[in-house]
Amino acid sequence: PSAPRTSAPLCHQYLPPTATNTSARLAALRDAMRAHNIHAYIVPSTDAHMSEYIAERDARLGWLTGFTGSAGTGVVTQDRAALWTDSRYWTQAERQLDCNWELQRTTWIVSIGTWIVEVVPAGGNVSLDPFLFSIDTWQSYQQALQGSSITLLPMEDNLVDQVWVDQRPPAPTSEIYSLPEEFIGTALTCSARLGKGRVLSPPSHPTPGSSWQEKVTGIRQQMEEHTQSPTALLLSGLEETAWLFNLRGDDIPYNPVFYSYTLLTTTNI
Repeated sequence: PSAPRTSAPLCHQYLPPTATNTSARLAALRDAMRAHNIHAYIVPSTDAHMSEYIAERDARLGWLTGFTGSAGTGVVTQDRAALWTDSRYWTQAERQLDCNWELQRTTWIVSIGTWIVEVVPAGGNVSLDPFLFSIDTWQSYQQALQGSSITLLPMEDNLVDQVWVDQRPPAPTSEIYSLPEEFIGTALTCSARLGKGRVLSPPSHPTPGSSWQEKVTGIRQQMEEHTQSPTALLLSGLEETAWLFNLRGDDIPYNPVFYSYTLLTTTNI
């Protein structure tokens, strides 16, 4: 049998109009967590491309908490829920969170890990959607939980998506369009990494109005000259693919990008 649900806090009758009552959403998420034997679930504010500014469909943390800031992390257990965010959003979070949530005024993963160790029972499981976290962040969580008996488990089925269901906005379907030639720049904004701590630098001799073919040629030249001799480059940041192919879109409000991944090898794209 499922564990009994606690009633909504009495303070909900005193919530400001800017706050969202999240009791039903948390109850549904906790049901899903129990079904998978998960004792704590981590929800980031980013999407699968590590974007800070995201489409409504990817605003999982915002839907679950009512908090609409662009940076934050939520953790839900069977009887507690907490939000971590930076000083830009403390006042906003105080106004938007209901009393189901504890506001943690920091973003350090060490702080999140310490809180999890304190509230999750020994031998418990902590889970997250691995598509929403970088490898570095995953390793930081592992390190933060190191020495405890708590296990960090990736779960490809996003539990927030499971309980959001028909209320979740549809996927964006905006048109992808070519950037007019007069706006084509040459500064390399690609942040794709070739090994830890190594970032691609701009082409040696960029020329005004570089075509995407010229950019590809320049990147491949750098791959050949790189000390680690990479044979493939994966672009996951939305601005990276948009820059490389001189394309723009409107999948994310106020950001001229579109959902995409690019795998560039020495011979294929």
